[in-house]
Amino acid sequence: MSNVNYSLKHKGVRLVTAENAWVKGKNGKMKLNPKYSFVGKIETSMPNMIVTASDKKKPKYKGSTYDLNRIAKSQIVEHFYDDKGKRNKRTVAYFGVEKPIK
Repeated sequence: MSNVNYSLKHKGVRLVTAENAWVKGKNGKMKLNPKYSFVGKIETSMPNMIVTASDKKKPKYKGSTYDLNRIAKSQIVEHFYDDKGKRNKRTVAYFGVEKPIK
């Protein structure tokens, strides 16, 4: 994860893996991690689109990966591909802003 501004109208947006984005709630169901304020997500089924990340709402279009800076694009590639240039098993990445500790 990095502290790169992904130019999605937020400062401090980070690339968050799906393992860190989802946590088990008290009832045992999975929910988005309350530690982050999620800006959007990117999936391999729609690689050029960034959509809203929510566990309740229908996803909406947030932006295009073409609008991201070079560092953000390289981190997305590092997330979805291994060192040899082959696809790994990861299919989703989230963009989130870490909430301040109270």
